[in-house]
Amino acid sequence: MTRLPASLLPEGLTAAVEEASGARVVAVRPRGGGGASRDGAELDLAWPDGRTASAYMNYDVHRAGAGDDASFLREAAVLRALSGPLALAGVRVAPYYASVPDQRALVCGLVAGCDRFGAITDPVQRDALAADFMAQLAALHRIDIAKQPIEGMGPIESADVFARRRIAGLRAGNSGRAWDPLIHLALDWLEANIPADMPPPAIVHGDAGPGNFLFEGDRVTALLDWELVHYGDPMADLAMLCLRMLFQGFVPLPQAFAAYEAAGGHSVDRARLRFWRLLFQTAFARRSRYDDPDAPPPPNLGMNLVYSTIHRRVLSQALAEAAGVALPPVAMPDAAPGAHDRSFAVALDDIRDTIVPRLSDQQAAVKAKGLARLIKWWRAIERYQPGFHAAERLEISAALGRDFPDHGAAWSAFCQAVSDGGIETEAAIILCNAHAAREAALLADAMGGLAETRLAPLD
Repeated sequence: MTRLPASLLPEGLTAAVEEASGARVVAVRPRGGGGASRDGAELDLAWPDGRTASAYMNYDVHRAGAGDDASFLREAAVLRALSGPLALAGVRVAPYYASVPDQRALVCGLVAGCDRFGAITDPVQRDALAADFMAQLAALHRIDIAKQPIEGMGPIESADVFARRRIAGLRAGNSGRAWDPLIHLALDWLEANIPADMPPPAIVHGDAGPGNFLFEGDRVTALLDWELVHYGDPMADLAMLCLRMLFQGFVPLPQAFAAYEAAGGHSVDRARLRFWRLLFQTAFARRSRYDDPDAPPPPNLGMNLVYSTIHRRVLSQALAEAAGVALPPVAMPDAAPGAHDRSFAVALDDIRDTIVPRLSDQQAAVKAKGLARLIKWWRAIERYQPGFHAAERLEISAALGRDFPDHGAAWSAFCQAVSDGGIETEAAIILCNAHAAREAALLADAMGGLAETRLAPLD
Protein backbone atom coordinates (compact mmCIF):
# COMPACT_ATOMS: atom_id res chain seq x y z
CA MET A 1 0.00 0.00 0.00
CA THR A 2 1.34 3.44 -0.91
CA ARG A 3 1.95 5.64 2.14
CA LEU A 4 0.63 9.19 2.09
CA PRO A 5 3.30 11.94 2.26
CA ALA A 6 2.05 13.15 5.65
CA SER A 7 2.68 9.74 7.20
CA LEU A 8 6.42 9.98 6.43
CA LEU A 9 6.93 13.18 8.44
CA PRO A 10 6.26 14.24 12.04
CA GLU A 11 2.63 14.98 12.81
CA GLY A 12 1.47 18.29 11.41
CA LEU A 13 4.69 19.06 9.52
CA THR A 14 3.31 18.38 6.04
CA ALA A 15 0.33 20.66 6.61
CA ALA A 16 2.58 23.37 8.05
CA VAL A 17 4.91 23.23 5.03
CA GLU A 18 1.95 23.46 2.66
CA GLU A 19 0.59 26.48 4.50
CA ALA A 20 3.96 28.23 4.57
CA SER A 21 4.89 27.53 0.95
CA GLY A 22 1.47 27.72 -0.69
CA ALA A 23 2.30 24.44 -2.45
CA ARG A 24 0.99 20.94 -2.04
CA VAL A 25 3.43 18.26 -0.90
CA VAL A 26 2.89 15.49 -3.43
CA ALA A 27 5.78 13.20 -2.47
CA VAL A 28 8.19 12.68 0.43
CA ARG A 29 11.48 10.78 0.29
CA PRO A 30 13.09 10.61 3.76
CA ARG A 31 16.82 11.32 3.84
CA GLY A 32 19.41 11.54 6.55
CA GLY A 33 19.92 14.82 8.33
CA GLY A 34 22.81 16.09 10.40
CA GLY A 35 23.31 15.51 14.11
CA ALA A 36 21.61 13.34 16.67
CA SER A 37 18.11 14.80 16.32
CA ARG A 38 18.21 16.37 12.86
CA ASP A 39 16.27 14.68 10.06
CA GLY A 40 15.79 15.41 6.38
CA ALA A 41 13.55 14.65 3.44
CA GLU A 42 13.24 15.41 -0.25
CA LEU A 43 9.87 16.87 -1.14
CA ASP A 44 8.03 17.24 -4.46
CA LEU A 45 6.00 20.44 -4.39
CA ALA A 46 3.15 21.58 -6.68
CA TRP A 47 1.66 25.07 -6.68
CA PRO A 48 -1.88 25.98 -7.78
CA ASP A 49 -0.54 27.84 -10.83
CA GLY A 50 1.01 24.64 -12.20
CA ARG A 51 4.61 25.21 -11.04
CA THR A 52 6.42 22.20 -9.59
CA ALA A 53 9.74 21.78 -7.86
CA SER A 54 11.77 19.30 -5.89
CA ALA A 55 13.11 20.53 -2.57
CA TYR A 56 15.13 19.42 0.41
CA MET A 57 13.84 19.96 3.94
CA ASN A 58 15.81 19.57 7.13
CA TYR A 59 13.95 19.64 10.40
CA ASP A 60 14.79 19.33 14.05
CA VAL A 61 11.53 19.15 15.96
CA HIS A 62 13.24 18.12 19.21
CA ARG A 63 15.22 21.35 19.42
CA ALA A 64 12.38 23.76 18.68
CA GLY A 65 12.00 26.02 21.67
CA ALA A 66 15.31 24.89 23.16
CA GLY A 67 16.67 28.43 23.35
CA ASP A 68 18.60 28.61 20.08
CA ASP A 69 15.70 29.22 17.75
CA ALA A 70 17.14 32.66 16.91
CA SER A 71 19.85 31.01 14.80
CA PHE A 72 17.21 29.12 12.83
CA LEU A 73 15.25 32.33 12.23
CA ARG A 74 18.40 34.10 10.98
CA GLU A 75 19.20 31.24 8.61
CA ALA A 76 15.68 31.26 7.17
CA ALA A 77 15.70 35.06 6.90
CA VAL A 78 18.97 35.29 4.97
CA LEU A 79 18.01 32.51 2.53
CA ARG A 80 14.62 34.14 1.95
CA ALA A 81 16.32 37.49 1.27
CA LEU A 82 19.08 36.13 -0.98
CA SER A 83 16.45 34.21 -2.97
CA GLY A 84 14.23 37.26 -3.32
CA PRO A 85 14.86 40.96 -2.59
CA LEU A 86 18.65 40.55 -2.51
CA ALA A 87 18.91 38.13 -5.44
CA LEU A 88 20.67 40.76 -7.55
CA ALA A 89 23.60 40.68 -5.12
CA GLY A 90 24.62 37.50 -6.91
CA VAL A 91 25.10 35.28 -3.86
CA ARG A 92 24.12 31.79 -4.99
CA VAL A 93 21.94 29.85 -2.56
CA ALA A 94 19.37 27.10 -2.71
CA PRO A 95 16.06 28.85 -3.50
CA TYR A 96 13.99 29.42 -0.38
CA TYR A 97 10.46 27.98 -0.36
CA ALA A 98 9.30 27.88 3.24
CA SER A 99 10.22 27.66 6.90
CA VAL A 100 8.30 26.32 9.89
CA PRO A 101 9.93 27.71 13.05
CA ASP A 102 7.74 25.66 15.40
CA GLN A 103 9.37 22.51 14.02
CA ARG A 104 12.66 24.06 12.88
CA ALA A 105 11.91 22.99 9.33
CA LEU A 106 13.55 24.75 6.39
CA VAL A 107 12.54 23.97 2.80
CA CYS A 108 14.77 25.00 -0.10
CA GLY A 109 15.07 23.93 -3.72
CA LEU A 110 17.47 21.20 -4.74
CA VAL A 111 20.67 22.50 -6.33
CA ALA A 112 22.96 20.46 -8.54
CA GLY A 113 26.56 20.12 -7.50
CA CYS A 114 29.23 18.33 -5.51
CA ASP A 115 30.64 19.40 -2.15
CA ARG A 116 33.97 17.53 -2.27
CA PHE A 117 36.46 20.26 -3.09
CA GLY A 118 39.30 18.07 -1.81
CA ALA A 119 38.58 15.43 -4.47
CA ILE A 120 39.46 17.80 -7.33
CA THR A 121 42.73 16.76 -8.95
CA ASP A 122 42.95 19.37 -11.73
CA PRO A 123 44.87 22.36 -10.32
CA VAL A 124 43.34 24.73 -12.89
CA GLN A 125 39.84 23.75 -11.79
CA ARG A 126 40.81 24.05 -8.11
CA ASP A 127 42.20 27.54 -8.55
CA ALA A 128 39.25 28.78 -10.60
CA LEU A 129 36.68 27.28 -8.24
CA ALA A 130 38.43 28.67 -5.18
CA ALA A 131 38.45 32.11 -6.80
CA ASP A 132 34.73 31.84 -7.53
CA PHE A 133 34.04 30.82 -3.93
CA MET A 134 35.99 33.81 -2.61
CA ALA A 135 34.07 36.01 -5.03
CA GLN A 136 30.85 34.69 -3.51
CA LEU A 137 32.04 35.74 -0.05
CA ALA A 138 33.01 39.13 -1.44
CA ALA A 139 29.53 39.55 -2.95
CA LEU A 140 27.92 38.64 0.37
CA HIS A 141 30.07 41.10 2.29
CA ARG A 142 29.35 43.93 -0.18
CA ILE A 143 25.61 43.93 0.54
CA ASP A 144 24.77 47.28 2.14
CA ILE A 145 22.72 46.19 5.12
CA ALA A 146 22.28 49.80 6.28
CA LYS A 147 20.22 50.37 3.13
CA GLN A 148 18.86 46.82 2.85
CA PRO A 149 18.49 45.26 6.31
CA ILE A 150 17.22 41.69 6.24
CA GLU A 151 13.82 41.17 7.72
CA GLY A 152 14.02 38.50 10.40
CA MET A 153 17.79 38.76 10.99
CA GLY A 154 17.31 40.88 14.09
CA PRO A 155 18.85 44.27 14.89
CA ILE A 156 22.10 45.25 13.24
CA GLU A 157 24.90 45.26 15.81
CA SER A 158 28.58 46.12 15.59
CA ALA A 159 31.18 43.38 15.36
CA ASP A 160 32.71 44.28 18.72
CA VAL A 161 29.33 43.77 20.41
CA PHE A 162 29.10 40.35 18.77
CA ALA A 163 32.63 39.52 19.97
CA ARG A 164 31.94 40.56 23.55
CA ARG A 165 28.75 38.50 23.64
CA ARG A 166 30.56 35.41 22.32
CA ILE A 167 33.37 35.84 24.84
CA ALA A 168 30.89 36.25 27.69
CA GLY A 169 29.01 33.15 26.60
CA LEU A 170 32.16 31.07 26.41
CA ARG A 171 33.29 32.32 29.81
CA ALA A 172 29.94 31.39 31.34
CA GLY A 173 30.30 27.91 29.84
CA ASN A 174 33.83 27.48 31.20
CA SER A 175 32.77 26.75 34.74
CA GLY A 176 32.22 24.04 37.32
CA ARG A 177 33.85 20.65 36.93
CA ALA A 178 34.61 21.34 33.26
CA TRP A 179 36.60 24.54 33.95
CA ASP A 180 39.61 24.62 31.67
CA PRO A 181 42.73 26.78 32.18
CA LEU A 182 43.49 26.90 28.45
CA ILE A 183 40.03 28.27 27.68
CA HIS A 184 40.34 30.75 30.55
CA LEU A 185 43.68 32.08 29.28
CA ALA A 186 42.39 32.35 25.70
CA LEU A 187 39.32 34.29 26.81
CA ASP A 188 41.45 36.63 28.90
CA TRP A 189 43.58 37.42 25.86
CA LEU A 190 40.57 37.84 23.59
CA GLU A 191 38.77 40.14 26.02
CA ALA A 192 41.84 42.35 26.30
CA ASN A 193 42.46 42.47 22.54
CA ILE A 194 39.12 43.10 20.83
CA PRO A 195 40.07 45.06 17.69
CA ALA A 196 39.30 48.75 17.92
CA ASP A 197 39.09 49.25 14.15
CA MET A 198 36.09 47.09 13.28
CA PRO A 199 34.39 48.09 10.02
CA PRO A 200 30.64 48.67 9.68
CA PRO A 201 28.89 45.31 10.07
CA ALA A 202 28.24 43.10 7.06
CA ILE A 203 26.42 39.81 6.55
CA VAL A 204 28.77 37.07 7.76
CA HIS A 205 28.08 33.51 6.63
CA GLY A 206 29.59 32.16 9.82
CA ASP A 207 30.82 28.76 8.58
CA ALA A 208 32.41 29.52 5.23
CA GLY A 209 34.82 27.10 3.64
CA PRO A 210 35.27 23.80 1.82
CA GLY A 211 32.47 21.36 2.46
CA ASN A 212 29.91 24.14 2.83
CA PHE A 213 29.36 24.94 -0.82
CA LEU A 214 28.22 23.02 -3.88
CA PHE A 215 29.95 23.34 -7.22
CA GLU A 216 29.92 22.18 -10.81
CA GLY A 217 33.17 22.49 -12.73
CA ASP A 218 34.82 25.72 -11.63
CA ARG A 219 31.63 27.47 -10.49
CA VAL A 220 29.94 27.54 -7.10
CA THR A 221 26.28 26.58 -7.44
CA ALA A 222 25.23 27.32 -3.86
CA LEU A 223 26.61 28.33 -0.48
CA LEU A 224 25.33 25.91 2.16
CA ASP A 225 24.85 25.68 5.93
CA TRP A 226 23.85 29.16 7.05
CA GLU A 227 23.12 28.20 10.67
CA LEU A 228 25.79 30.59 12.01
CA VAL A 229 24.93 33.61 9.84
CA HIS A 230 25.08 36.95 11.66
CA TYR A 231 25.96 40.61 11.26
CA GLY A 232 29.64 41.23 11.91
CA ASP A 233 33.16 41.61 10.59
CA PRO A 234 33.88 40.12 7.13
CA MET A 235 37.23 38.92 8.49
CA ALA A 236 35.26 36.45 10.62
CA ASP A 237 34.37 34.51 7.46
CA LEU A 238 38.01 34.38 6.40
CA ALA A 239 38.93 33.20 9.90
CA MET A 240 36.40 30.38 9.68
CA LEU A 241 37.85 29.41 6.31
CA CYS A 242 41.21 28.99 8.08
CA LEU A 243 39.65 26.68 10.66
CA ARG A 244 37.72 24.56 8.16
CA MET A 245 41.03 24.05 6.39
CA LEU A 246 42.31 22.18 9.45
CA PHE A 247 40.40 19.16 8.15
CA GLN A 248 39.52 19.98 4.53
CA GLY A 249 41.91 21.01 1.81
CA PHE A 250 41.69 24.31 -0.06
CA VAL A 251 44.11 26.55 -1.96
CA PRO A 252 46.87 28.39 -0.06
CA LEU A 253 45.43 31.22 2.02
CA PRO A 254 47.42 34.05 0.37
CA GLN A 255 45.96 32.92 -2.96
CA ALA A 256 42.45 32.83 -1.50
CA PHE A 257 42.85 36.27 0.06
CA ALA A 258 44.12 37.74 -3.20
CA ALA A 259 41.10 36.32 -5.05
CA TYR A 260 38.76 37.75 -2.40
CA GLU A 261 40.23 41.25 -2.70
CA ALA A 262 40.30 41.06 -6.51
CA ALA A 263 36.59 40.23 -6.50
CA GLY A 264 35.76 43.38 -4.56
CA GLY A 265 36.00 42.05 -1.05
CA HIS A 266 37.28 44.01 1.93
CA SER A 267 40.99 44.54 2.38
CA VAL A 268 42.24 41.52 4.29
CA ASP A 269 43.22 42.61 7.79
CA ARG A 270 45.34 39.80 9.21
CA ALA A 271 45.30 41.15 12.76
CA ARG A 272 41.51 41.10 12.89
CA LEU A 273 41.49 37.73 11.13
CA ARG A 274 43.79 36.28 13.82
CA PHE A 275 41.49 37.61 16.53
CA TRP A 276 38.42 35.92 15.04
CA ARG A 277 40.36 32.75 14.31
CA LEU A 278 41.38 32.51 17.96
CA LEU A 279 37.85 33.28 19.18
CA PHE A 280 36.27 30.59 17.00
CA GLN A 281 39.05 28.13 17.84
CA THR A 282 38.37 28.72 21.53
CA ALA A 283 34.71 27.95 20.94
CA PHE A 284 35.54 24.73 19.09
CA ALA A 285 37.98 23.61 21.78
CA ARG A 286 35.42 24.22 24.52
CA ARG A 287 32.31 22.95 22.75
CA SER A 288 33.90 19.72 21.57
CA ARG A 289 35.34 18.65 24.93
CA TYR A 290 34.86 14.90 25.07
CA ASP A 291 35.17 14.75 28.87
CA ASP A 292 32.67 17.51 29.71
CA PRO A 293 30.52 15.88 32.40
CA ASP A 294 27.54 18.04 31.46
CA ALA A 295 27.66 17.32 27.73
CA PRO A 296 25.55 14.60 26.08
CA PRO A 297 27.40 11.54 24.76
CA PRO A 298 28.96 12.32 21.36
CA PRO A 299 27.70 10.41 18.31
CA ASN A 300 31.17 8.91 17.77
CA LEU A 301 33.43 9.14 20.79
CA GLY A 302 36.56 8.05 18.91
CA MET A 303 36.36 10.76 16.26
CA ASN A 304 35.04 13.33 18.74
CA LEU A 305 38.14 12.67 20.84
CA VAL A 306 40.40 13.16 17.82
CA TYR A 307 38.81 16.45 16.75
CA SER A 308 38.63 17.76 20.32
CA THR A 309 42.30 17.05 20.93
CA ILE A 310 43.39 18.65 17.65
CA HIS A 311 41.37 21.77 18.42
CA ARG A 312 42.96 22.07 21.86
CA ARG A 313 46.49 21.63 20.55
CA VAL A 314 45.89 24.16 17.78
CA LEU A 315 44.35 26.59 20.27
CA SER A 316 47.36 26.37 22.61
CA GLN A 317 49.71 27.14 19.72
CA ALA A 318 47.54 29.96 18.35
CA LEU A 319 47.22 31.54 21.80
CA ALA A 320 50.98 31.46 22.27
CA GLU A 321 51.46 33.11 18.88
CA ALA A 322 48.88 35.81 19.66
CA ALA A 323 50.40 36.51 23.10
CA GLY A 324 53.97 36.54 21.76
CA VAL A 325 55.01 33.54 23.85
CA ALA A 326 57.88 31.42 22.53
CA LEU A 327 57.02 27.78 23.18
CA PRO A 328 59.90 25.53 24.27
CA PRO A 329 60.07 21.88 23.15
CA VAL A 330 57.75 19.62 25.12
CA ALA A 331 59.33 16.69 26.93
CA MET A 332 57.77 13.41 25.79
CA PRO A 333 59.25 10.64 27.98
CA ASP A 334 59.36 7.27 26.22
CA ALA A 335 58.30 4.03 27.86
CA ALA A 336 58.18 0.32 27.11
CA PRO A 337 54.90 -1.20 25.90
CA GLY A 338 52.40 -1.64 28.73
CA ALA A 339 51.38 -4.85 30.41
CA HIS A 340 48.22 -5.13 28.30
CA ASP A 341 49.78 -4.20 24.96
CA ARG A 342 49.16 -7.66 23.50
CA SER A 343 45.43 -7.62 24.34
CA PHE A 344 45.07 -4.18 22.76
CA ALA A 345 46.74 -5.47 19.59
CA VAL A 346 44.45 -8.53 19.41
CA ALA A 347 41.36 -6.37 19.84
CA LEU A 348 42.50 -4.00 17.07
CA ASP A 349 43.20 -6.91 14.73
CA ASP A 350 39.73 -8.34 15.42
CA ILE A 351 38.05 -5.04 14.61
CA ARG A 352 40.07 -4.48 11.43
CA ASP A 353 40.15 -8.01 10.02
CA THR A 354 36.91 -9.60 11.22
CA ILE A 355 34.34 -7.15 12.55
CA VAL A 356 34.47 -4.25 10.08
CA PRO A 357 34.59 -6.41 6.89
CA ARG A 358 31.41 -8.21 8.01
CA LEU A 359 29.41 -5.12 8.89
CA SER A 360 26.82 -4.17 6.29
CA ASP A 361 25.43 -1.36 8.46
CA GLN A 362 27.44 1.78 7.66
CA GLN A 363 26.79 3.42 11.02
CA ALA A 364 27.95 0.29 12.86
CA ALA A 365 31.13 0.19 10.76
CA VAL A 366 31.86 3.83 11.59
CA LYS A 367 31.29 3.11 15.28
CA ALA A 368 33.64 0.12 15.10
CA LYS A 369 36.38 2.25 13.59
CA GLY A 370 35.77 4.83 16.30
CA LEU A 371 36.18 2.09 18.90
CA ALA A 372 39.50 1.13 17.31
CA ARG A 373 40.68 4.71 17.84
CA LEU A 374 39.72 4.47 21.50
CA ILE A 375 41.66 1.22 21.93
CA LYS A 376 44.74 2.85 20.42
CA TRP A 377 44.29 5.74 22.85
CA TRP A 378 43.91 3.41 25.86
CA ARG A 379 47.05 1.56 24.79
CA ALA A 380 48.98 4.84 24.64
CA ILE A 381 47.62 5.92 28.03
CA GLU A 382 48.88 2.73 29.62
CA ARG A 383 52.32 3.11 28.04
CA TYR A 384 53.02 6.84 28.12
CA GLN A 385 50.72 8.61 30.56
CA PRO A 386 52.65 7.80 33.78
CA GLY A 387 55.79 9.37 32.31
CA PHE A 388 53.85 12.32 30.90
CA HIS A 389 52.23 12.95 34.28
CA ALA A 390 55.56 12.78 36.06
CA ALA A 391 57.07 15.33 33.67
CA GLU A 392 54.08 17.65 34.03
CA ARG A 393 54.15 17.41 37.83
CA LEU A 394 57.79 18.52 37.84
CA GLU A 395 57.05 21.40 35.43
CA ILE A 396 54.17 22.65 37.57
CA SER A 397 56.27 22.32 40.72
CA ALA A 398 58.99 24.45 39.13
CA ALA A 399 56.47 27.07 37.96
CA LEU A 400 54.66 27.33 41.31
CA GLY A 401 57.72 26.88 43.51
CA ARG A 402 56.48 23.96 45.58
CA ASP A 403 56.35 20.18 45.42
CA PHE A 404 53.28 18.02 44.96
CA PRO A 405 52.71 14.38 45.96
CA ASP A 406 51.16 13.39 42.64
CA HIS A 407 50.03 14.71 39.27
CA GLY A 408 46.42 15.25 40.33
CA ALA A 409 47.44 17.58 43.14
CA ALA A 410 49.83 19.46 40.86
CA TRP A 411 47.24 19.94 38.13
CA SER A 412 44.61 21.14 40.62
CA ALA A 413 47.07 23.66 42.03
CA PHE A 414 47.96 24.86 38.54
CA CYS A 415 44.30 25.37 37.64
CA GLN A 416 43.75 27.30 40.87
CA ALA A 417 46.77 29.47 40.16
CA VAL A 418 45.51 30.29 36.65
CA SER A 419 42.05 31.10 38.00
CA ASP A 420 43.43 33.32 40.78
CA GLY A 421 46.12 35.00 38.68
CA GLY A 422 48.79 33.38 40.83
CA ILE A 423 51.03 32.44 37.90
CA GLU A 424 52.54 34.52 35.14
CA THR A 425 50.54 34.34 31.92
CA GLU A 426 53.54 33.28 29.84
CA ALA A 427 54.34 30.38 32.18
CA ALA A 428 50.68 29.34 32.23
CA ILE A 429 50.45 29.33 28.42
CA ILE A 430 53.63 27.23 28.18
CA LEU A 431 52.25 24.69 30.65
CA CYS A 432 48.88 24.56 28.87
CA ASN A 433 50.64 23.98 25.56
CA ALA A 434 52.71 21.15 27.05
CA HIS A 435 49.53 19.58 28.43
CA ALA A 436 47.75 19.85 25.06
CA ALA A 437 50.81 18.51 23.21
CA ARG A 438 50.94 15.45 25.47
CA GLU A 439 47.19 14.88 25.06
CA ALA A 440 47.79 14.90 21.30
CA ALA A 441 50.76 12.53 21.61
CA LEU A 442 48.56 10.00 23.40
CA LEU A 443 46.21 10.12 20.43
CA ALA A 444 48.81 10.25 17.66
CA ASP A 445 48.31 6.61 16.62
CA ALA A 446 44.53 7.01 16.67
CA MET A 447 44.71 10.23 14.63
CA GLY A 448 46.52 8.70 11.68
CA GLY A 449 47.02 11.33 9.00
CA LEU A 450 45.47 14.03 11.19
CA ALA A 451 48.28 13.83 13.74
CA GLU A 452 50.23 16.71 12.20
CA THR A 453 47.26 19.01 11.60
CA ARG A 454 48.25 22.67 11.85
CA LEU A 455 46.78 26.04 10.92
CA ALA A 456 47.67 27.01 7.37
CA PRO A 457 50.03 30.02 7.10
CA LEU A 458 48.36 33.35 6.41
CA ASP A 459 51.31 34.69 4.39
